[in-house]
Amino acid sequence: MMKMIVVNRKGTFIDGLKISDVTVNKLAISPQDNISFRFQSQETTTNGGGITLFGREFGNYNQDIRVRVCYSPC
Repeated sequence: MMKMIVVNRKGTFIDGLKISDVTVNKLAISPQDNISFRFQSQETTTNGGGITLFGREFGNYNQDIRVRVCYSPC
C-alpha cells in the first residue's frame, strides 16, 4: 500500500486520518536538518514484530521507496 504521512500544525496524519497530536512545531525541523524514518510493528499486535517493505520489481508498485518532504515555515 502506498501511504501519505503528513505532519502539520494540526497533528500527524496517515492518509488523512489523525494518528497523533505531534505537530510540526513540536518536531522543530528546519530545512537543513536530516530526517530519519523508522518503521515499526509492535511485538504485541497480531503478526507483530515484523514488517516488509517492497521496492522496484516487487509488490504492487513498480517503484523504489520514495520520500518527498515539502517544507513550509509556519
